[in-house]
Amino acid sequence: MGEKLQWATLKNFPWIVFFVAVFIWVAIAGANFYYQSQGGFTGTGPLFPISVIYPNQFLWSGFVFAFLFLFAGIFAFQYSKKLNVYLLFLVAIALVVLGNLSQGNFDIAFLQPFYLKGRQYYADAIHITDGAIWLRDFTKNLEHFQLHTRTHPPFVTLLHFWILNISNIETLAIVFFAIGCLSFPLFYKILDYLGFEESRRKWLLLLFAVIPSVNIYLLVSIDSLVLTSTMIFLLGFARIFHQNKIDVTAFLLVSLGLISTNLITFSGLFLFAFLGCFSFYFLLKGKWNFVWLSLMVAVVCALGFLIIHATTGYGHLDTFLEASHSENPDGFRLLHQPFVYLMTRLEDIGEILLFLSFGFVAVFFSKKAVTEVFGDQKLNILFFSAISALSAMLLTGAYGTGETARACLFLVPYFLILLKDVDSDQFKILFYLCLFQTFGMQMIGNFYW
Repeated sequence: MGEKLQWATLKNFPWIVFFVAVFIWVAIAGANFYYQSQGGFTGTGPLFPISVIYPNQFLWSGFVFAFLFLFAGIFAFQYSKKLNVYLLFLVAIALVVLGNLSQGNFDIAFLQPFYLKGRQYYADAIHITDGAIWLRDFTKNLEHFQLHTRTHPPFVTLLHFWILNISNIETLAIVFFAIGCLSFPLFYKILDYLGFEESRRKWLLLLFAVIPSVNIYLLVSIDSLVLTSTMIFLLGFARIFHQNKIDVTAFLLVSLGLISTNLITFSGLFLFAFLGCFSFYFLLKGKWNFVWLSLMVAVVCALGFLIIHATTGYGHLDTFLEASHSENPDGFRLLHQPFVYLMTRLEDIGEILLFLSFGFVAVFFSKKAVTEVFGDQKLNILFFSAISALSAMLLTGAYGTGETARACLFLVPYFLILLKDVDSDQFKILFYLCLFQTFGMQMIGNFYW
């Protein structure tokens, strides 16, 4: 009976969508590779839509850690109901560590993303002698910095400098990872506020830890910090939905998330766009409370950056304009490279979906998606506000350099909350498909620039 039930469960999963997604990926990737091999230029990487990948060294220690990750994921999911949430947090952290140690060892997983390729913030941070002067002259010296430094606010590189000034690169890696790991309790609390049952919260916490984008980029990426700060922002909205009112705590959470995110990435503009889309929806409903919330939060953020400018001499708007010009020196790409513009938009969208996993894509586009994935109005409001905001950014030409699985890591919670009412049997298959895909990706390649 159990075997028949398992077979029926497997049969009910949207395998057609799953394999169609794989076929589409292979077809586009093959066409892109062939076109580039013939001398064509698409602006994308050779393994579409993966923008950056380097082959692993295939150390024996990496194989051991990879299989430990696989077995730990299976074991944790099977016994999640018996584990308390604090132990699950530790398991989620362990899954990220084991997944990344599949690269081989501590140096490769924790430290090399900072120093190996020489284009990271670390390469500029180690040359700072006076943080105050460096910040004041940041915009003026922008073109002299490494790629990542000149396309982000200076506080990212300054954070590296401050930590290295009191300790070493090992501490830098651990601090970044610790901040990124705060996303686990934040995500769990968001799910609680949004009315998820305890068992589904536990499953989603484990899925969050093994989903390819999070498992690969949470360890030492600056985008793990962005994930945490944007989840503080999302927590404020989840709290509002939970209690059906805007209180001081929710206002402070939204404000803190908005300001901290914009301090470390220009992708923080996503949160402003989200506020606009979210407020517009409720404005159409004749409700002004979210409009006033958005305006007050925006004013608080603007005042914060005005204070920074007055006290340090750093101008955030000037830096943003210079950074935008640095990344797109020829202006709006659609006007001078329309084919490249189209291909890079496809790359950005495709990479986000690929790093969510093929299993997630299958559930997301299945026949039951209308009732199971998009059946909760509050979750739909959050998700479609986020997607509308990202779409607006992509249309402007944002993320022209690719790697949106990393740069748009903050999108993952908005996708995962849609799994609230997905059938438990389908969720199990989704989890295992996601786990095995991450296992394979961590084994095969290194995805840092």
